Amino acid sequence: MLAMNPAQIETQLAAVRIGRLCMATPDGQPYAIPMPFCWNKGALYLRVPLKGRKGQILAKNPRVCFEIDWHTDTPDDYGSILIEGRLEVVADLAEKARAKSANDEKYDRLRGGHRPGHGRQTPLEELALQKIVVAQLSGRIRE
Repeated sequence: MLAMNPAQIETQLAAVRIGRLCMATPDGQPYAIPMPFCWNKGALYLRVPLKGRKGQILAKNPRVCFEIDWHTDTPDDYGSILIEGRLEVVADLAEKARAKSANDEKYDRLRGGHRPGHGRQTPLEELALQKIVVAQLSGRIRE
């Protein structure tokens, strides 16, 4: 596997629809969930209501990683990106608006404008938006 350059990483973060938010309980039990995401200005944004199992885990340990991967129909071309860091609540309304706009633009583009089940609007003040403050970012592609 070859290391990806920053431009390749940016391209894939803009193209991939779903990644996996990975966390661990205080006693080390791993837990991962698939989620849509948005990469914007060096942070990864997620809509993550802090309730249920993930909320309990993240309240005690905000250190996370986020993994995305892709491949062709045959395993000739594949790769992955791993983002490691700390999950933080986004409280600033301007930052929330910027991230929400980038997220809407990404998914409108990837869905060709079709947004099934959409139409509900959560006010920015109530939007459960979190971001991963990146400590380490790496990507690998098949040689």
